[in-house]
Amino acid sequence: MYTAWLSTSHSDLLLIEGKPGSGKSTITKYFKDNLLEREPLAKEAIVASFFYSYREGEAQTNHSNMLRSILYDVLRQNETFFFHFQPLYRSMLPHGKWSYDSLKEILLSFKKHPAKERLYLIVDAMDESGEKDRGDVIQLLHQLCHGDKGCACIVKVFVSSRPITELNHDSTEIKNVIKMQDYNNSDIIKFADSFLGELELDRECYDKTKGYIVREAQGVFIWVRLIESELREYHRTGFSNDEIYKFLQSLPTELDSFYDRILGKLEKNTQRDIKVGVRIFQLVLFAYRPLRIPEIQQALAIPDDINANYLPSDSSFEDGLTKAIKRRIIHCGGNFLEIKGLSNSLKNSITIIWLIYIQERRVSFNLYIKLFSRLSLDFSYQHQPLSSG
Repeated sequence: MYTAWLSTSHSDLLLIEGKPGSGKSTITKYFKDNLLEREPLAKEAIVASFFYSYREGEAQTNHSNMLRSILYDVLRQNETFFFHFQPLYRSMLPHGKWSYDSLKEILLSFKKHPAKERLYLIVDAMDESGEKDRGDVIQLLHQLCHGDKGCACIVKVFVSSRPITELNHDSTEIKNVIKMQDYNNSDIIKFADSFLGELELDRECYDKTKGYIVREAQGVFIWVRLIESELREYHRTGFSNDEIYKFLQSLPTELDSFYDRILGKLEKNTQRDIKVGVRIFQLVLFAYRPLRIPEIQQALAIPDDINANYLPSDSSFEDGLTKAIKRRIIHCGGNFLEIKGLSNSLKNSITIIWLIYIQERRVSFNLYIKLFSRLSLDFSYQHQPLSSG
C-alpha cells in the first residue's frame, strides 16, 4: 500500500494508525529521513512537515501554526508558490494577520498550481493536535488530495495518529490506511515464540500463553517486550503452568499502567538505588545520542553537586567507578532501561543504553515527570545541571 501510494501519479493521502508504542513515529521519521534517497520522484520535490505535540503547549497543538509551518516550508523551497499568497497578502496590508481560514485557502489552492510540481506534506501525531478544528484540518488534507483531476501539481500527504474519532475511515473516505496492529502481528508472533520457547512450558500452556500475548498486544511491540521481561523474572522463581498463565493475565494490558507498575517497583528500592537510577535516567533522557556503558559508568563517578570542588587524580577517579555496571544499570533502571549488546565486552564502543520506548515521545516525557515526582526528588534541582550545562 505504501509503495503504491508513493509511486502513483496523482495526489493521495496515506494514514499510519496505531496505539502508543506501535511504531508510528518511528515509521514517520524513517519516511522523512529516507524519502529523498529511496524515492527518485522526490529528489526535486518539496517536502514540508509538522509534528503535533501537546507537551510543547499551544505552539505545537495549534492548527494555524501547523498551516503556517507547512506553508513556510513550501515557500522557502519554491518561491513560485508565492502567487498563491499574493492576493491575500495585499489585502491584509499594512498590519493584517493571517487568519486560520486564509491559511486554509492558500494551502488548498496549491493543488491548482499551474506548474508540474510534487509536494510531500508530513503531519505526525495528529491525535495530539487541538480538538477544536481537528476534524476540519483532516477534511482539508483530504480535499487537498482529491478532486480536480488532471492537475499539474501532485500532493502526497502522510499522516500518523493514534485512533481518533475524527479519522473514522468511513466519514473521511480515507482509502490508504496502514494499521500498525496488522503489520506488527507477524513480528510479535516471532518474538513471542523466541522467548516462550525458553520458559519450559508444556504445549497447551505455550499455545494459550502465546495466543493471549498476541491478542492483547494489539500491535504494540513494546508491551510484548515488557511482558517478556516479567515472564523471565517469574520463570526464575519456579512456577506451575496455571501460575504463570494467571500471572500473565494479572499484568497490565496498557502501557501507562505497565509503566506505573515498574515505577512502583523502583519506589521500593533503597534511597541509594533510587538516587543512582534517577541520575541514569537524567543522562539517558537528555543525552544528544544513545550513551555507551563506559560513559554512564564515568558520569556516575562524578559528584552530582554542581558546586562541588572536584579535581580527582586518575587513581581516585578509578576507585569511584561502579563495578558490575551492567547489573547496576538494570537493577536501578528496572525494565525502563535496556542494554544493547549484553554479550559484548564493557569497552565495546557499540554497546549503548537507551530507554526501550524512547520512540514514544509523549510517554518518555511523562515518565520523566513521574520519576521525579513519585521518587520524592526535587524536580527543579535535578533538572538544573542538565538544562544549564
